[in-house]
Amino acid sequence: MKQVNVYQPFLFSSFQHSHSLTLSDLKWKAFEKHDFLGDGEDWALVIENMLSEKNPELLEKLTFGDDPQMFSIKSADKDALHEIAEMVCVFYEDDVLLDDCIKRYAQYE
Repeated sequence: MKQVNVYQPFLFSSFQHSHSLTLSDLKWKAFEKHDFLGDGEDWALVIENMLSEKNPELLEKLTFGDDPQMFSIKSADKDALHEIAEMVCVFYEDDVLLDDCIKRYAQYE
């Protein structure tokens, strides 16, 4: 029986007490409409700004990856990563919601 990925759209991995989420489909075209590359740094910007507004305590539990070709987040707190996945799942497959999130959260200070 195939196991459901509760971390969709991310791939989840775990080693000892370190867990990570990786997003391989970065939806570049959605970001390009707003003059962003849509790389790992742009995704980190969206997630970081979204969390700053909605759940700043969660940010303290996360480490963002530094590979621009993909987006990844690491944490010792598996539940924190699950919360991120649930948050992203709401807008990831919906082009209108994704566009709204990029407009609102892909902002450099």
